[in-house]
Amino acid sequence: MKPATFNYLRPSSLEEAVHYLSEYGEDAKILSGGQSLIPLLNMRLSTPKYLIDIGRAEGLSYIKEDGESLVIGALTKHREIEKSELVKEKCPLLSEAIRWVGHEQIRNRGTVGGSIAHGDPSAELPCVLTALRGEVVIADVNGEEIVSPEEFFLTYMLTSLQPD
Repeated sequence: MKPATFNYLRPSSLEEAVHYLSEYGEDAKILSGGQSLIPLLNMRLSTPKYLIDIGRAEGLSYIKEDGESLVIGALTKHREIEKSELVKEKCPLLSEAIRWVGHEQIRNRGTVGGSIAHGDPSAELPCVLTALRGEVVIADVNGEEIVSPEEFFLTYMLTSLQPD
């Protein structure tokens, strides 16, 4: 199958992306790596009027230390985590688990944010995030909110993310 017709938007920043989400709400979907969303679009299980491709938004791909925490940006590719010496040193569970995400081509395109936002409880990253009691930063036009996995993952493939 092929996806239904949609308007394609490509913001260059997080601010521009959340502006689009605020404007289009439930009529919009975020695309990062596309490994979860594209199959849903192709099967027409999701038919957004607007597709907001954040793949080139500045400043959303990183792996860094912040005090005792390891902080990973939403657009960080699985492969970057797999190859990261910092992840191997500071978070061996994540380093081991990331090898089991799909296959190499999936890890080259798939993103942390996409995997977490998809909310599949059988996926590696939501499981690791929950096991390590990590946190999720959610952005909207009013700023950012930090939530626990228990607050974020509501049920199977349903998260607390709002349309905006």
